[in-house]
Amino acid sequence: MDEEQKDKSKKAKYLSPHDKVRKVEECIYRMVNSNRFLVVVQKRINGKVRTKKKRQVKLIQEARQLRKKFTYELEQEDMRHRDGQLKWEVAYGRYIKHIEQKIEDSKNSYKPLGQGSLETAKAAYKYTRHWEKLFLSQISTHHIETMIRSREFSILSYGMKKHYMRHIRTAFKYILGPAASIYLNPAHGIYLPRDKNDEPYKVIWIRPETMEKVIDRLHGPNMEPLTKLSAPLYIHYYTGLRSGEGYAMRWENIHLDDPKNSYMVVKSNWRTEKLTPTKTGQERTVDITAIRKYLLAHKLRSPEKEFLFPRDSEWQGGKMARAFQSILKEVGYIPEKNHKGEELWPVFHSCRSSYVMNLLTAGVPYLLVQSQTGHKDFKSLRHYIAKLESGETKGISLNLKPYIKNRKSV
Repeated sequence: MDEEQKDKSKKAKYLSPHDKVRKVEECIYRMVNSNRFLVVVQKRINGKVRTKKKRQVKLIQEARQLRKKFTYELEQEDMRHRDGQLKWEVAYGRYIKHIEQKIEDSKNSYKPLGQGSLETAKAAYKYTRHWEKLFLSQISTHHIETMIRSREFSILSYGMKKHYMRHIRTAFKYILGPAASIYLNPAHGIYLPRDKNDEPYKVIWIRPETMEKVIDRLHGPNMEPLTKLSAPLYIHYYTGLRSGEGYAMRWENIHLDDPKNSYMVVKSNWRTEKLTPTKTGQERTVDITAIRKYLLAHKLRSPEKEFLFPRDSEWQGGKMARAFQSILKEVGYIPEKNHKGEELWPVFHSCRSSYVMNLLTAGVPYLLVQSQTGHKDFKSLRHYIAKLESGETKGISLNLKPYIKNRKSV
């Protein structure tokens, strides 16, 4: 059988004897008798060939649109006939395992991945639970937009919403494949515009003079801690550790032998009841020479001999932040306000941004600050830079030493 006969036998499956056509493009034919177009799209679904076609299409542009529409409809129908692995609950589970595998594979690389992406992906699923029994093909743009408008999602910060949407969009793309996701991914092309009333995250810098009052309030005459909050707050303020890194810090990683070069090696973070690598997956060395004596005294009095801090539930549920705010109120701290007039109180993580600002305003180069905080680049570090007040920039222009030519006044 020659090629012409093969083509005729193929066409015979979906063309009637009255259809005299010649192929123009993939799935598009020109009808000889009427000089119009015929669109035919086929796909094997559940073992059977399904066909969608339309005759007498006037324009080639309209024919192309129909081809795209038929392809999409058949892809959707194909998805509906697949098994339960393509329900959202199981599909997202496969995406989570994919991230876990990427983290595992990167452990021996020069730049291992941290757990941050995995934790964010797991948190994003909370907002999509009502889809879990739906097939991916049943989830539409309407479902995505309804989720975005829901109260529990809309009250999140712009940054968190952006990260969660990225994981939801990528989960569809991972399951469907990059090409199919363009047509079938309901989250494709949906991006969150920043609300004009949504103020960007404001860095809170607890100035040293304010912190001195807090430290005096929390310690006795010989710098002995008076509360559970005393030592964690003092140490985090002068090391810039994340709260989970401080809770995971072991004494074996704290080196206090050299009075001129004391340091700690940050290796672990504390997340979801277990020790994990740091957020970036990399170790870093933090200089602690300035607080060496405090740490030596803390080691002697601490009942916990393995970890820097005792295993205590006070680290969870925001209890540390609330205790910190109550102390700030006692010392007369006046919080800043946002554009809505809401008070912006420091949280425990504000110790980290304060550490960054204290070093930068002391003249420490940003590369050294970056090495101490563990940020991978300046783009990450800059989110911890607070706005300076006029009193803190007073006279800095004198460093410019401008050239002024002596001349007689006219």
